Amino acid sequence: MSLSISNSNHQGRVAMTSQKLYGKSILVIGLCMAFALVGIHLILHGMGANTQGAIARVTESRAALPQIVKEPNDVVMFFGSSMTRAGFSPRKFDADLAQRGKQVKSFNFGFGGLNPYFQDFLSRPIADEFVKEDRKIKLTMIEFNPFQTTQTRWSRATPVLDSFLTLLANDQELMVIAKNDLTRGVRLFNIKYLRGNISAEMITSFLGREMFPPKSHQTFKDDDETIAQRRRLGRLLGEKFVEEYPNYKDAEWSYEWQGGGTIPQERSAETLAIFNDYYHVTQTDNEMKNDRLSRIRSADIEQLHFQPLLVTHFINIVKNFQRVSENVEVIMLPKNSKWIKTTPEAEKRLAEVIAQIEQATGIKMKNHQNIPQITPQMYRDTTHLSRYRGDIAYTDYLIEQYQSLF
Repeated sequence: MSLSISNSNHQGRVAMTSQKLYGKSILVIGLCMAFALVGIHLILHGMGANTQGAIARVTESRAALPQIVKEPNDVVMFFGSSMTRAGFSPRKFDADLAQRGKQVKSFNFGFGGLNPYFQDFLSRPIADEFVKEDRKIKLTMIEFNPFQTTQTRWSRATPVLDSFLTLLANDQELMVIAKNDLTRGVRLFNIKYLRGNISAEMITSFLGREMFPPKSHQTFKDDDETIAQRRRLGRLLGEKFVEEYPNYKDAEWSYEWQGGGTIPQERSAETLAIFNDYYHVTQTDNEMKNDRLSRIRSADIEQLHFQPLLVTHFINIVKNFQRVSENVEVIMLPKNSKWIKTTPEAEKRLAEVIAQIEQATGIKMKNHQNIPQITPQMYRDTTHLSRYRGDIAYTDYLIEQYQSLF
């Protein structure tokens, strides 16, 4: 009898322990999921990938379209990646043309982190708005970014593919996808309206990074003094911005600034001197080597194995703008050839893709990769032109190329 009671008590304790463990496991899993969702929202916010803030800039630029199409002067638009965002100064473009008696209003539609698949969905409402208002863009410059069009770039977009798509596409475009693939269409609407634009793939990717953090790729390191100077000057530039723009309203894409950044005419001599010092400690060989390795890893920037789907979507972008533009130019922006050296095989693949784009669109692509007006000292890293150096020099070049159109 006592043995039976003892066994019964033991079994009860085991059952209670199992229930507690099960309950704790469920709690831990729930907390992990909650942590992942909060973390992903923070990451999206930091990237600008949400409807308040590469997507806040999209949202704010889209909101400005009704105002853009009503501009009394000729409209100019430069559409592309973060290289466009860094390399084109629309207010300088307009001011210099005004001095020559040409009145235009130009806009920088450069967006970081969006490959041509996403850019295709972004370009459609721009064209639709101009069609609706029966208005033409005088000049559209479209950046073809080779390393945004690679297989590596496409594969790295997989975790955010459906989430970004639900943020960029409208319901009609999602319905087209659903008609071709009902399962995916239902999933997309579920992500958009029930999950706050966060897909299961994004959650899985986030949890994977938290559990197995990627190795640091800072292979080359500057000395402590250079790093300290970089941080000090960066803080100083932040303070000077607040001082010189006391009424600035925080925005990813500012209509007042036409989607571009600040211009040197607005800055003090002291600020411009600080920028020179800042570039001296940020454009070090070690920083450039690290950035080059990062671009190789994340974008296959020197081998350029292209993803055919992304090439197709880039062609769609050009055709979208051809609907509403008097003049369309397809351009490869300046390339920091001191650090990025594409292989002969990559150059051959690039030439084939360029020929495909030219044949499909009827537009001869302009290759600005190695124009003499841009030097290696004008880049802030291995791909982006620097503020007040590269962007000014390249904008000057564009003015000379296209002023005759106005």
